[in-house]
Amino acid sequence: MDTPIEINTKLLPDQGEDFDNLGKYQILVEKLNYLTLIRPDIAFVLSVISQFLSAPKTSHWNAIVQILRFLQKAPWK
Repeated sequence: MDTPIEINTKLLPDQGEDFDNLGKYQILVEKLNYLTLIRPDIAFVLSVISQFLSAPKTSHWNAIVQILRFLQKAPWK
């Protein structure tokens, strides 16, 4: 993973099926928001993901998983 999200990815409010675990989504976004203090490279994509806190879809969850994979493969120097 070279980027925290694929280039030209568009995340829309009605894109995909409803994500069934709202609490899990919200907690993970909150923790990633805290991480932006030391990892500013994920700040933009996290601001996009944060727009869907009240009604996340599976495509939004998949974007979070991609951010986590990016963080795993690109440790901060």
